[in-house]
Amino acid sequence: MNSSLDTLYHFSDFTEKNYVKLLKLTKKNYDFELFSTKSKNPHVLWRHDVDFSIHRALSLAKIEHSLDVKSTYFIRLHSEFYNILEKPIFEKINEIHNLGHDIGLHFESNFYDIKSRSELERKLKFETKLFKSLFLFDIKSFSFHNPEEGNVLKIDDNRIANLINCYGKKFKNDYHYCSDSMGYWRYERLEDLLNKNNYSKLQILIHPEWWQQKSMSPKKRFQRCLDIRLKRNKESWINTIKHHKRMNKVWSG
Repeated sequence: MNSSLDTLYHFSDFTEKNYVKLLKLTKKNYDFELFSTKSKNPHVLWRHDVDFSIHRALSLAKIEHSLDVKSTYFIRLHSEFYNILEKPIFEKINEIHNLGHDIGLHFESNFYDIKSRSELERKLKFETKLFKSLFLFDIKSFSFHNPEEGNVLKIDDNRIANLINCYGKKFKNDYHYCSDSMGYWRYERLEDLLNKNNYSKLQILIHPEWWQQKSMSPKKRFQRCLDIRLKRNKESWINTIKHHKRMNKVWSG
């Protein structure tokens, strides 16, 4: 790993060990709340946009649960990297919810090429209905995936289609924002922000795939998720043909 880039972008921050440290540091000055909160006490909205690894999301959810922390996991319906209709993925999303976390919708407006608020509302209702037809819990909030695309950030109502909009003007105006988008701290380092303790309300965006057991570059973290996904798919297929006694010379060779 390039040591100069590691130092500049704090790649070593993105480990499970340091994740525990950051959660404990946050708990010193903030309550962990969900997006529906009306709390006036210093608090943080700890948010996960799950772009391409439900498995990493579950790992972080377990860490949070062990520290009595609640957060919100926003799940994609159109991900190229996981499918919520796959049984293992479906079960892990339920497990995250059963650990006490909220599940929200990570909405991809560019899938529909949305041009208006009314169209956005229709598609949000449609996807919420799809989600509820599969899972037994309610969806209460949504976040945009790649919000810079399609100018959807101009639609900043606090609620749309009866869902809390994490990019609504309330959260833009009242909460200080910090993000690990693309595998590094986009605006400021979270540890520095927490140590300064200058804000009473925070919205922290975490992408679970960036947080691994060992320190590595964002490219390697991304590749690791892809490699493990490929490995699991391969194992699933091999186990299926073994189960049906279809393993022959063609497949064992």
